[in-house]
Amino acid sequence: MEQLSSTVQPQPETAGRSYSASLSRSLGLGGNILITLSSISPASSVFILGGAALTAFGTGVVWGFLIAGVISILVAFCYAELASAYPVAGGDYSLVSRALGPAFGVVTFFISLVSLPLIVAVFALGVADYLGVAIAGLSPQATALVVVVLTTITACFNIRANAWLTGVFLFIEMAALVLLAVLGLVHIERPLDTLFTPQALDASTGSLAPLAIAGLMIAVTQGIFSFNGYGGAVYFAEETKNPARTLARAVLWSAAVTIAAELIPLLAILLGASSQEELFGAELPVQQFLSERAGDAVTMLVLLAVAFSIINAIIAITLQSGRLLYAAARDHALPGALSRGLRRVSGKGQVPVAATAVMGAIAFLACFAPLDVLLTATGSTLTFSYLFIAFAAINHRRGNKNRPGYRMPWWPLPPALCIAALLLVFVVAIMDPAQWLSLGISLAFVAAGFIYYYLYLRPRSGTHLLLLDAVIEEENN
Repeated sequence: MEQLSSTVQPQPETAGRSYSASLSRSLGLGGNILITLSSISPASSVFILGGAALTAFGTGVVWGFLIAGVISILVAFCYAELASAYPVAGGDYSLVSRALGPAFGVVTFFISLVSLPLIVAVFALGVADYLGVAIAGLSPQATALVVVVLTTITACFNIRANAWLTGVFLFIEMAALVLLAVLGLVHIERPLDTLFTPQALDASTGSLAPLAIAGLMIAVTQGIFSFNGYGGAVYFAEETKNPARTLARAVLWSAAVTIAAELIPLLAILLGASSQEELFGAELPVQQFLSERAGDAVTMLVLLAVAFSIINAIIAITLQSGRLLYAAARDHALPGALSRGLRRVSGKGQVPVAATAVMGAIAFLACFAPLDVLLTATGSTLTFSYLFIAFAAINHRRGNKNRPGYRMPWWPLPPALCIAALLLVFVVAIMDPAQWLSLGISLAFVAAGFIYYYLYLRPRSGTHLLLLDAVIEEENN
């Protein structure tokens, strides 16, 4: 791990209109995409989220995930334009602060500050389930704690080393997805058009029955969550070469690859399963399909690959969360003593080690909370984040018509459709009592962010939340 430099970063107010370059601008397009795809972890999404969706929604997964894919591409257009215009580390927080306003940016920071380490804890608590196929008797909590410590240490290495490491793990999990797709497509049991009518398993009869429209809408939300993470490319804006051009491409490629890498294996499983009723009735549908078509030995190897893909995702999300806290500290969005410590970077590797370590510590503590509590606390936050990004994309184009950078096609249709779709998701959530607690927790985060901004940051607007640009060396290779 790199040692912290003894000097503190220059005060933003003395740096003119831009922050001095403090992070290592050493990632190309490929490196950024590798880390971004790793944070999404398509393999774990297929096995965990996709498997749960097959059980709950049956063939409705096809339409649900297709609609979710369209929404995700529209959101990716918004991310791409904003990232190109504001290539500053910090992810959603930095984009929303600059394009929609500081109050909404602080709210986004609160949401991300809580959700990122909690997602790391959720992933870490699931590692033992997959490593258990080779190492019996693993404790989920003890395994999670070890994984969080090791991945946090790894995330404190320089960004290029992490890009290579996550790239190796990503290759392994993509190979597992290719295997799933091949197994399904070489054992096709039914024509493609049988998937066009959404049907799910009726537990009372054990046969397939039409899926209600409400169920289909929930399948869409599951798909949106499954594809989430392509906006993670923005966290590495100040470590990516030629960011105004590269970031937009990284976001769009990451979204497209994710959708294809998850949707194709799920389609293949639906076509290649010997019995859809048995598939949808299984506790772990994807694993059952794999065992049926490839045998127990191959299944064990693939499940180990999934375990490594989860660990890979934890590394990538820890990298992102460190950049989030670093950016907020550098902006003076935190009280003075916290800002001074958390905006420091290591000397040689130019890594925000202190901020990364703090976010890792939060994830470590979160591993002691029950899994259902963690899932509830993060359940609805994604919808708010996407809403703010869509509104930011509209406000940015209205107020910054001449700012250079990528321009999304068909504007303002993509952000407008995103807003309409996400509001529909809210309506569905409100109509489902099971979602009320998750929605209430997310609303509490939103309220806390606004309160913090208006009571603490706004009265100190001359010295706090100084949203400057980052130095860009366009052809720094």
